[in-house]
Amino acid sequence: MNGWVVASIVIIIATVVYSYQRRLSYSIVASVSCGAIFVITILASDTFDVIYSSTFADLAFRPRDLLDFGRSYTVLTSMFTHAGPEHLIWNILGLAFLGTMFEQKVGTRPFIIVFMISGVCGTLAFAALGWNHLTAAVGASGAISGVLGALGRMFPNERVAFILMPTFPMPIWVFILGYLGLQLIFALGDTNIAVEAHIGGLLAGMITAPYIAKLPLHKRVKRMISLNALRRLANTPELKLILRRIEDEEIPDVRSAWIEEFLSKANCPHCGARIRVSRESITCERGHML
Repeated sequence: MNGWVVASIVIIIATVVYSYQRRLSYSIVASVSCGAIFVITILASDTFDVIYSSTFADLAFRPRDLLDFGRSYTVLTSMFTHAGPEHLIWNILGLAFLGTMFEQKVGTRPFIIVFMISGVCGTLAFAALGWNHLTAAVGASGAISGVLGALGRMFPNERVAFILMPTFPMPIWVFILGYLGLQLIFALGDTNIAVEAHIGGLLAGMITAPYIAKLPLHKRVKRMISLNALRRLANTPELKLILRRIEDEEIPDVRSAWIEEFLSKANCPHCGARIRVSRESITCERGHML
C-alpha cells in the first residue's frame, strides 16, 4: 500500500467522520472527496492518465479482493475512485441532484449511512454476480443508485426534473423505471458499466432507508406529497403563506411540521372536504385521492 493509497483512505474516513459529527452537507463533502482522490490518481501517474496509474489499480475493487485481507479496503476506496473526468462529473451531478434532495429530507447523518451502505452493497453485488470480471469496479454510482432507491421508497410521488435533460417534472418512481430500463440496455450491450453494482445499490437503498431514517409511515406520507399538489391546495392567503414557509424551509423536521399544518387547514379541491392523512395515503374525508 503506497502513500497515495493511505492518503486516499485518510481523506475518505476523515471527511465521513467530519461531516457526520458536524452535520455538514455530505452531498458536497463526498463530491469534494471524489475530486480529491481523482487528483491523487492523476498525480500518481507518470502519464497523467488515471487508468494507467498504479494508485488507481490499488484503489479499484476486484471481486477477489474479498479473499485478500490486505486489499479489503478497496470495498470502500473504489466508491470514491473514478476512471476519468466524465465519469467523475456525472457522479458529482448525481450527488448534487439526488444526494442533496434526499439529504435535505432526512438529514445528513441518515444520508451518510444510506450512501455508505448502498455503496458497499453495490460493490458486494458486483462481486457476487460477476466473480470472474476482468474489469475493476470504481465510482460512486452504486451509492448514488442507493440514494435514488431510497427516494423512490420514501418519497415516490415527489416530482423532479433533470436540469440537463429535456424532461418535464414526473414522480421519482417513473425515473426509477427509466433507470432500470437503462441498466437493462447496459447489461445487454458490450460495456464496462458495473450494472450489478447499480442494481445492488438501488435495492439496498430501497430496503434500508426507511429504517435508517426512522421515519414513521404517516410522516413519510406527509413528506412525500409533492409541492405541486400543495400549490393546487393553496387557495387562501393563509395557505399560500404556509406554502412559502414550506418552500423556504431547509430543516427536514421543521418542513414536515409546516406540511402537517398546511394539510390540517386545507380542503379537498374536488369537494371541499377536509384533508385526511392515513397510514397509507393522503385523501379527503370523502375518499378523493390527492
